[in-house]
Amino acid sequence: MLPALLALALQAGPALPGEGAPSPPPASEGPVILFLVDNSASLPPLDPDEDRVKALKKMLGFIEGGTQRLILFGGSREVSVDDVSRYSNDGQWTDFYYAFVRAQGLALSYPPGTDIRMVLLTDAIVDPDPADWPNAPVGEDLAAHTIRRTVELLREMRLPLYVILVGDPTGPGAGDREQSPGFVLEMVRAANGASAAPLAQTLASFLGDDGLLLRKFIYRVRPDEGLEVLEPTVRRIASPPQPAVEAKIFGYFFLPLLLILLALIGLFVRSFPGPGDLEIVELGFEQPVHLVADRLHRTHEGSLVAQGLSLVSDAREASATFTLRKPDVDLTGTGLDAGGLDPSDAALLPLDLEALREKIEVATDSGTREEKIRALNLDYMAKSMSARDAEQILTRPVAERGHLPAIDFVRAKTHLALSDTLQERLLAPRLHLATYGRDGARREVKPGDGVRIGRYGFTVRDLALEGRKDARLALRYDRVPSLLGLKTILPGYLQQALRFRRSRQRAVS
Repeated sequence: MLPALLALALQAGPALPGEGAPSPPPASEGPVILFLVDNSASLPPLDPDEDRVKALKKMLGFIEGGTQRLILFGGSREVSVDDVSRYSNDGQWTDFYYAFVRAQGLALSYPPGTDIRMVLLTDAIVDPDPADWPNAPVGEDLAAHTIRRTVELLREMRLPLYVILVGDPTGPGAGDREQSPGFVLEMVRAANGASAAPLAQTLASFLGDDGLLLRKFIYRVRPDEGLEVLEPTVRRIASPPQPAVEAKIFGYFFLPLLLILLALIGLFVRSFPGPGDLEIVELGFEQPVHLVADRLHRTHEGSLVAQGLSLVSDAREASATFTLRKPDVDLTGTGLDAGGLDPSDAALLPLDLEALREKIEVATDSGTREEKIRALNLDYMAKSMSARDAEQILTRPVAERGHLPAIDFVRAKTHLALSDTLQERLLAPRLHLATYGRDGARREVKPGDGVRIGRYGFTVRDLALEGRKDARLALRYDRVPSLLGLKTILPGYLQQALRFRRSRQRAVS
């Protein structure tokens, strides 16, 4: 609270001795740079070849498109604002606290949101006037006390602070100067936060640029370097932040590491199989296909691989066996007593479903009157029968059909011929799976079911009546153990991008 009250007092109250009334802040389209220049006798000249005032004026002119405000400071009564003529380096004291109090007052005179940056030029020697601190704690080092108060003030101001150290802070006659660099870093960190951490400063210095996140806040200028070094330093501080340093860090460090990491990951996940890959198994009716996992075999392309599924001839060597079976449904009427059946209905029993449907359609469209009546009647009675009743009749064992009315069987068969849904349920091929080992089991599997073969997890994706044999089975890999678990952790689309494979399916061989 005290720093804020003092700042307002200094801003709105009477002028300090020898200062003159502060001028109102000029309008600015660029950043407002508050130069806080150490005016004590210990600070070396800004340039060895220039008059002090001329060198200061030239430094203030380095910035284009912004506003420069000057605060010359020593002790609390040695502060002046925007008065270049008072730069004489004859101040008796060096007290950073009162300089930043005046900077806070100037900053508050600008509209909120103004881009304000502070630039401190100093030799980093702390030498406060005891008369300025009558209430300092007894027994505490006065310099340390002012440092602590300054850091608290900077943390409250929340304005970017850049420090240009002029001279050699560890040279002879500097007093306790070896403590100065730590104090400067503490000020910079209080003003700029985490972006002024030592590691961030080291990276920014090494890469020689200011970025959006990594900015350099502490600069050093030797007395013999002068304006030649000060000019690019000041211009750099005043320039808008660019993401160049972050781009350099990414390009120099992270991008190569990322490329190496992606290359290594690509090597680990490139081999078939991976999540989402397909194994294609050719099946013939009643021909068991024995599969084993992770055995060295040659693919259709001619390469030798040891991952995934391969064929074996003996079930004793297999991890699983798939068998494609035809439905066990007799539709020829075997076992029926067809003696009392009308000859036209009896003629329908040996027909397959397609021929039965065609015969009914022909009779309905172009048959005689009697054939049309008989066909329409059969169609009506078949459609009146429920799918459940038709299924029970058609799937009744041959040995139990002796007491079943033959006409009911004809009507159920006609219902089946006219119903694609019931045909799919009764006549679709059945895929049976047998797995071996401790958790071995036998069961029927359908598309969408999960199966496990060896160390792999699969989903039955499709069973289609096509291919080189009677049917083609597509198994999709869902679980694929791998080194470091990369094929389990990484998303499938990323693995596909890293693997550079043309196809995600392979015929089991």
